[in-house]
Amino acid sequence: MTVVRTHKGAQPHVEWIDLKGNGVMVECGVMKRDGFGNIYFIEIPSLDNIDKTRLARILANRNALNFELWDLMSQITLNNGVNALVYFHQLVKIITPDGVVMNPRAGTVGTGRVDTAAIDAERSAAQRRSAKKAAAAE
Repeated sequence: MTVVRTHKGAQPHVEWIDLKGNGVMVECGVMKRDGFGNIYFIEIPSLDNIDKTRLARILANRNALNFELWDLMSQITLNNGVNALVYFHQLVKIITPDGVVMNPRAGTVGTGRVDTAAIDAERSAAQRRSAKKAAAAE
């Protein structure tokens, strides 16, 4: 199993991702990461200057650190009157943990190799944290 290599970028939600597994990193806006390890992203070099400026304004938003880019865009209206998520959604792609790039509208989901033991351990840990918070609140 290959693991997709990523490096944090200079702005929130910007990462350099090895999209083809060939060692060439591409600057991407990371919309979200799901529970399967898939990364929803927009390739920044493929945007024109107007869209790059729009994305830069969104990333400079005061709430950029508080929300996933997906949620942040859903709350912003661009200067052309269109919701940012509606506008940029057409450019979103998914890369699976194995490095397969997919179109999210194709009716497929990348599951990679699901480690159910790790998922169960994470759920148990979350339940213990919830129980501790509830006990502390009483």
